[in-house]
Amino acid sequence: MHRRSDLGITFITVLLFAAALAGVLWAVTYGGAYWENLEVKRVLKEAANLSYREADDRRIHEYVFKELHHLFDQKVEDHGRVITEMRIDVDDGDLRIERTQVPAFIHIWLTYSRDVQVPLLHQQRRVTFNEYAEQDLSPVKW
Repeated sequence: MHRRSDLGITFITVLLFAAALAGVLWAVTYGGAYWENLEVKRVLKEAANLSYREADDRRIHEYVFKELHHLFDQKVEDHGRVITEMRIDVDDGDLRIERTQVPAFIHIWLTYSRDVQVPLLHQQRRVTFNEYAEQDLSPVKW
């Protein structure tokens, strides 16, 4: 005589399989966007560190966008023409740089979005990221 638990597939097994499948689907859909977000965070941290030597916020702004274009530019075809566009949707106004005097800090905010393809539904979703970096600009005391 067999009990239900001897059959090998229980309700918990089905739930674990469904959770694993949902995790894989999420990773396939959103994993690339979150991986690229780590690169954006790195660029903002480098810009904050650069501001220790560079007092001109315009140059910091140019550095951030130069690096973002270097990382995310791609060639796409548009009505028979090949154009270069970024995989992330970001404008000049999406980057905000503020300096404070007391304490001496720089604060950098960047808001951008990225479209991702949902594999099974053949739909696009837009993911928006709000990133922040700061750097202490006070002189180093030895």
